[in-house]
Amino acid sequence: MSPGPSVYLYGVVRDGDSLVLDVPPISDAGPVYTLSHRGLAAVLSDEPQPRYEVTRKNVRGHQAVIDGVMRTTEILPTRLGTVLPSPEWVVTNFLEERWAELGQLLDRVAGCVELGLKASWTDLQLVFAEAVAGDRDLRALRDRLTRHPAAATYEARLDLGERAAKVLKAKRKQEADDLAGALEPHAIDIRRNDPLSELMVLNAAFLVDRPRIESFGAAVQDLDRIHAGRLGFMLAGPLPPYNFVGLGGL
Repeated sequence: MSPGPSVYLYGVVRDGDSLVLDVPPISDAGPVYTLSHRGLAAVLSDEPQPRYEVTRKNVRGHQAVIDGVMRTTEILPTRLGTVLPSPEWVVTNFLEERWAELGQLLDRVAGCVELGLKASWTDLQLVFAEAVAGDRDLRALRDRLTRHPAAATYEARLDLGERAAKVLKAKRKQEADDLAGALEPHAIDIRRNDPLSELMVLNAAFLVDRPRIESFGAAVQDLDRIHAGRLGFMLAGPLPPYNFVGLGGL
């Protein structure tokens, strides 16, 4: 294979020769196609830009190709803007060099999708009150402060806030553990990410067998009913297994 121009990599699949790709590439130039090597195939398109900003258009273009592949088979998705030097480089320095790793990752996600779940407190003041009420020392300090003018208890109120924040942090962790534990039986694996706001309790990705998508959703609905008025849930998916196949080094 002779070196060619740079290519855009969307991900890796098995047996790409039979894959039907009827979606436009991110670059709007030429078709999306597969390049096969030893039972693996890179999903590519030609004439990419040197780099891609994280814009809505680029994200949608990248994701549309991956979603199109997912309708037929599993894919190890790459991050937006993965531009590689040439088709030859893809075969020699990626598919061949990482052949065993890629095969193991494809085995791991076979028949699975990623479901993303974010759970957030809907009323931070309510949760803060719960945290204080559940801690005897904090409760006693709060009650003492209510009997004195705010100006005369400034330092003590700062202390109350700092101590309550620590209790709130522990409360967030415990609730996140409880939520993840309730959903764990419905998933193969879990990846917990950092909360995106002070209200967010759980920010997690779940690797789920396709036949169990419905039961996972039902379990989330059960949690929503249990925590109605206190926690809000956002379930996203089915998604490519981004959180479970990290293709570092590209």
